[in-house]
Amino acid sequence: MKVNKFLKSLSDTRIFFWATLWLIVLLFVGTIAQKDIGLYQAQERYFSSFIILLGGFLPMPGGAITMGVIFVGLLSKLIYKTPLTIKNSGIAITHLGSFLLLTGGLLTGLFSFEGNMVIPEGQSVNFFKDYHKLEVAIIDTSPKDEDITYAFSQGYLKKGNSISIDEIPFKITILDYCRNCNILPITKEVDESFQGFAKRFELSEKELEIEDGDNRAGMLIQIDGSDNDGKYLNVEYMPVAQTIKANNKIYKIELRHKRYRLPFEIELIDFDKQMYAATSMAKSYKSVVRLKDGKLKQRTVIQMNEPLRYKGYTFYQSSFIEQDGSQTTILATVKNIGRMFPYISSIIICIGLLIHLLLNSKKLFTKRTE
Repeated sequence: MKVNKFLKSLSDTRIFFWATLWLIVLLFVGTIAQKDIGLYQAQERYFSSFIILLGGFLPMPGGAITMGVIFVGLLSKLIYKTPLTIKNSGIAITHLGSFLLLTGGLLTGLFSFEGNMVIPEGQSVNFFKDYHKLEVAIIDTSPKDEDITYAFSQGYLKKGNSISIDEIPFKITILDYCRNCNILPITKEVDESFQGFAKRFELSEKELEIEDGDNRAGMLIQIDGSDNDGKYLNVEYMPVAQTIKANNKIYKIELRHKRYRLPFEIELIDFDKQMYAATSMAKSYKSVVRLKDGKLKQRTVIQMNEPLRYKGYTFYQSSFIEQDGSQTTILATVKNIGRMFPYISSIIICIGLLIHLLLNSKKLFTKRTE
C-alpha cells in the first residue's frame, strides 16, 4: 500500500519537471567540464554517478539518480494517471515510447561494452580490450596447449586489497595503486624484499590526463606463497610481464585493459590503405577479414561506413599500425543490446503524437473557426 502511494507521488508532473530541469543543468555543466577533465571523466563524474559534490562539498543527485526519477515518474504516470481510453490513447502511446527510450538508455549503460580489437595480418583474434576498464591478469603458462588466465576486475585495484583463490598457490596484496603514474628512478636504498623492476623504479601519482587513453596505471604488489616472495612493480603497457614461480609453474602477472572473450574468431587476411598523393597521410583503409565460428568461415571487408555486424557485436575500421614491414588493423568493437531502442521508441512517440493530433483535430479546427 505504501509502495503504491509512493509511486503515485512520483507521477506528479512537478517532480518530472524539476528532475528534467536538473538533468539539463547536469548536461550543461558536464559538457563544459569536458574541456578540463576529458570526455570519459566528465561522463563518469556527472552522467553515470549517483551523487555529485556541488562546489566540492554539497551532495546533489547525479545523472543516474536523476534519470531514475524521470524513468519511474514516466512509468507511474503511465500506470496511475493515464486512463486507457480512446481519447487518451495518443498520450499513452507517447509515454510508452518515452519509457522505452529510457529503458534503452538503462540497458546500454548496464550491459554495453566498447573497446578495440588489434589483429596482426595473418593472425586470428577472439577477444577485444575495453577502452577504459582495467584488470589484473594472472596467467598460468604451464599447459602446453593454451595458457590459463585468471582475471580480476578493476574493483580489486585498491590499496590494501588482496587477491587469493584456490587455483593460484600464492597471494597478491595491493600495496599501492595509481590510475596515472610517473615511473621514477629510486634515489634511496631499498631492502631485499623489493624484486625485479621494483628495485630500480618507483611510482609517483599524477593528475589524470584529459584523454583517458593517455593515462598509464601502475601498482606495487606484495607476493606471498611463491618461490620468490617479495614486492613487485607492475605498470600498464609493460613490455615484459612480471613472472612468478610457484609449485614448479611459471605465472605471469599483468596490469592491462579488461578483455572480453568473443564466441568466434576474426582473422585478418589482408590490410589495404590508400595514401594522399605526395603525403604520408592515409586517405582510406580497409581490412579483408575471415569470420570463423565453428563450421562457418565467412570472408568480408570492413572499411569506413561499412562495419561488420555479427551476434550482437559491431566492428568498425578504426585505425592501423605499421611496424617493421608488418601491418596490424585496429577495429573499434561495440556490443550494445539497447541499440535498436532509440529507433523503435522514436517511431512509437511519433505515432502517439500523430494519434493525439488526429483525435484532437476537430477541437483545434473548431476553435480556429470561432
